[in-house]
Amino acid sequence: MVVENIIEGAKKVLSLTKESLKDVENKPVGYKDTNYNLPTIRGLLGKEIKNLDELKEFINSLEVKEEATLENALDAGVLTLMCAEALETLKYATEEEPYKEPYVGFIPDKIIRDLGVPLVEGKIPAIFVVIGKVGDSEKLKKLIDDIKKRNILTLFIGDIVKELDEAGIEYGLDKLLVPVGEGITSAAHAANLAIRVPLIYGGIEPGKTEDIIDYIKNKVPAIVIALGEIDDITLSAGAGCIKAGVPVITNNPVPEIKGALESSDIDNIVENALKMKNIEVRTVTEMDETEIPVSVGPMNEGERVRGPDMHVEVAGPKSFGFELVTVVDEASDEVKIIGKDIKDMEEGSRSPFAVIIRVSGDNLEEDLEGVLERRIHEFFNYIEGVMHLNQRDSVWIRVNKNAAKKGLSLQHIGKIVQSLYKAEFPFIKNIDVILITDEEEVKKELENAKQIYDRRDARARDLNEEDVDVFYGCIMCQSFAPTHICVITPNKPALCGGINYFDARAAAKIDPEGPIFEIPKGELIDETKGIYSTINEVVKEKSQGSIEEIALHSIMEKPSTSCGCFEAITFYIPEVDGFGIVHRDFKGETPMGVPFSALAGQCSGGKQVEGFCGMCIEYMRSSKFFQADGGWKRVVWMPSELKERVKESIPEELLDKIATEENVSDTNELQEFLRSKAHPIVESWTEMAEPEMEEAVEEAGFEGDFESSAGSDFVVPTMELPAGFGGLPSNFKIILKNAVIKAEKIIITKEDGKSKK
Repeated sequence: MVVENIIEGAKKVLSLTKESLKDVENKPVGYKDTNYNLPTIRGLLGKEIKNLDELKEFINSLEVKEEATLENALDAGVLTLMCAEALETLKYATEEEPYKEPYVGFIPDKIIRDLGVPLVEGKIPAIFVVIGKVGDSEKLKKLIDDIKKRNILTLFIGDIVKELDEAGIEYGLDKLLVPVGEGITSAAHAANLAIRVPLIYGGIEPGKTEDIIDYIKNKVPAIVIALGEIDDITLSAGAGCIKAGVPVITNNPVPEIKGALESSDIDNIVENALKMKNIEVRTVTEMDETEIPVSVGPMNEGERVRGPDMHVEVAGPKSFGFELVTVVDEASDEVKIIGKDIKDMEEGSRSPFAVIIRVSGDNLEEDLEGVLERRIHEFFNYIEGVMHLNQRDSVWIRVNKNAAKKGLSLQHIGKIVQSLYKAEFPFIKNIDVILITDEEEVKKELENAKQIYDRRDARARDLNEEDVDVFYGCIMCQSFAPTHICVITPNKPALCGGINYFDARAAAKIDPEGPIFEIPKGELIDETKGIYSTINEVVKEKSQGSIEEIALHSIMEKPSTSCGCFEAITFYIPEVDGFGIVHRDFKGETPMGVPFSALAGQCSGGKQVEGFCGMCIEYMRSSKFFQADGGWKRVVWMPSELKERVKESIPEELLDKIATEENVSDTNELQEFLRSKAHPIVESWTEMAEPEMEEAVEEAGFEGDFESSAGSDFVVPTMELPAGFGGLPSNFKIILKNAVIKAEKIIITKEDGKSKK
């Protein structure tokens, strides 16, 4: 009966969708904050629908095949997902607020990119889509505990969200528990999230249906968990997920298809769901609950402690403190508290705070100190009720009232940190954790810590590519972007911003067989561009031959590949012959009229695209920052927030000459701004005389008219390519500088059987 139910569900939702679209006024459609318009339809079919009339025409063209075969049922399921997307986008087109709290509805591209690093690192091992309801508060609590302790990103659809409220279970993106919507059509937002992953990270073009499905099946760790009573439409949506490469597991009896559709009792459904995708979850070391009064694990990362919930704040902007890891000859495995413990601190108070960690073990080197130190942030945030922000002498920590009430102490925190370090880094033999709240002691130790920070920074700043014999490669993101490889040098950190040269060196030593590895420099081919023979050999091998050469410090010629985790994009603006930079958190449009998400779509997925390059923000502070293309002298635009963030690295004479969204909104305004500020890029603007351009066009074998316009723009209204490209060689390139290309829309219709333009 299941096949018939799926087909019947598809028929119902198709009929509902046609009826809903029947008399609606034509309006633009497409979700905001995505480069893929209506991602399910665009991704699976390659069809871009821009308004409700086009959507109506598309939906009216759909039919459900009624013959009760499994293939027809799965196809009907995909049709159901497309109809769900149509109904959802209708909400967004016609309703001012289609989703109200606690529901989130459509999930923007930025969130998917933010999740990239924790997904490839395995910190988020899976994505669950939980549909329906549990019907038992104790079973619900166990289900959520099983999900949380594995740090699984979970999207909730249906009555289960109300059950979470009734059970007093907190949720939100910071807890990786996301209520998407109440109705089954909101499952479209879970489906289009999965479909966007291969588009964003895999570089797969919309419309390559089989490639997208294969990618989702093999690389996207998504599983649907369907609970409780399931109607025909929900069954049909589940069939669409299966067809799209996302398996379904349910606590209902179903005809099982191994790895695609399975049953499980609810007590074991999380474990069995992970098995369907062969997902192994890395868990933190088990803590003795009799010793530690709160939970410990990655499920607590992202927890925020707001002012009203705060029991105590240590260090932070209204006090002072630091954290420091040093390698010593022989640590003694002690936890030492100097000053007041949490229970002795007045509720709502603030205190200075220092974290000093000393580690010893075989093959431990001073280079590892910074790498180990950065894990303090992660390990503190593993502790329930503890919020840790920043690092070094900008550290800021809060403990909430609930954790204090449960009896959490600094002694507990010290033991947790000890345990986590040893579990994560088996080469650490002994570790001392010293936590200080005594003001005078913190002041004294802070001066020593600052001297150590200064020595590290000086070493990092003074180290350049010329000073080392090896670089490092990182292929961590190949689980999502198979042709991408990051090359990490002293002058260029990984584009995700999470791994610098010293981090990479330490990681390669810790795990020689891991995803971060040495690359001998080899022969220097071009110093300015940053082209090395051995890098090219490794890039070609690791990208399966798709990338043959990269220039580390160029955007315009053989730039580095980009996965999807980059913090920012540098992009070429032809109207001014300069570069814009936009970071992931910028929500507006660039002067080219497109947002970050659209630009990111140009260079994600391990692609090498001249004129576009993903990068980390730290690279903007590098002395070799895109030096082959002029570096900062070619930068003409960036968001004001990003400009403020890196202003100390911008040459002083250029600081006021780089435009932001506060100064300009399009390329015409950008040109005027740059002229008014005498930006050095203006000096490079040259106008080729019209006869010279016509001669160049004629020599190239093109026919047509040419005319130049005022300023630096040229218009070629009727350029036609002759057969065989006029005998030009296959590697011939046409490069239009300072050019604006305008295309007229041509509509083809038929009258009396003849084509008409």
